Amino acid sequence: MAAPVNTFITNNAVGNRESLHNIITILNKDETPFISTIGSGDADATYEEWQLDTLGNADTNNSNLEGDDTTADAIAPTLRVGNRTQILKKPFTISTTQEAVKKAGRDSEISYQTALAGRRVKMDLEAIACQNQASVAQSGAVTRKMGGFESWITTNVSRGTGGASGGFTAGNTVAPTDGTQRASTEALLKTVIRAAWTAGGKPTILLMGANQKQAFSAFTGIATQYQEPKGKAATVIGAVDRYVSDFGTFNAMASRFVRGREIGVIDPSLWRLLWLRKWKKVELAQTGDARKFHIIGEVTLESRNEAGNGIVADLT
Repeated sequence: MAAPVNTFITNNAVGNRESLHNIITILNKDETPFISTIGSGDADATYEEWQLDTLGNADTNNSNLEGDDTTADAIAPTLRVGNRTQILKKPFTISTTQEAVKKAGRDSEISYQTALAGRRVKMDLEAIACQNQASVAQSGAVTRKMGGFESWITTNVSRGTGGASGGFTAGNTVAPTDGTQRASTEALLKTVIRAAWTAGGKPTILLMGANQKQAFSAFTGIATQYQEPKGKAATVIGAVDRYVSDFGTFNAMASRFVRGREIGVIDPSLWRLLWLRKWKKVELAQTGDARKFHIIGEVTLESRNEAGNGIVADLT
């Protein structure tokens, strides 16, 4: 029913005050399960190097004659590998007027945008570190890039038809070649876990995207469980967050920043972020009636030995 004739309603008023709540809601999608789990250290150059070695296999023919002379075994040299630092930054510019006016939800626009820029650049680092980016040397307009997790893994892999590992060669890592995608199965995962253990690794994390996490929780043999605490409503458990294998217990972690077609089998002790320059807010030269800033850092990913890790790749 319509309002009576000449009723003065809010649509016609010009003096009503606005109602803007002093709250800004941001979805917290900046969890970083890979870089938050691995270690960190310092870098001293834009190309960081380290060495790898192996114990080899046990020799069941190790028997010797009494009084026999000893001949030295051949010694294989260590393998020297490295990764390049990458400069990440998030710039923003705030007018001096915007900083001065009264605002809802924050006192300082500069402080607010600084916090957002820091969270956003951390998301970038997580995505770069745990995806398939190859390392690249700076040349002309080509920026320097670090090799991500996927580009290192060559030893314990399961790939679809046509897929090929990348790996470290001639000073850089190479991005893997994607193969034909196939369904995720527990058998594929068990094979890679066993291979990583056999090689000497002790992985403890399974890192995967949303689709793979749901497929993982539905593996045949992992039964849906029902809990009925006394005096409380029954709870249906439809997810698996810890996986006990024959070769250790794993935390199954969902990530928004992996590509989504893989399950990473990760030993966190074998990875580090090496910082040449840790995150810093820098105010840039002012060229007008605004203040310029960027959040900047320079870092690389150290793969201390990829053979202790693994990947189930090319999953639908």
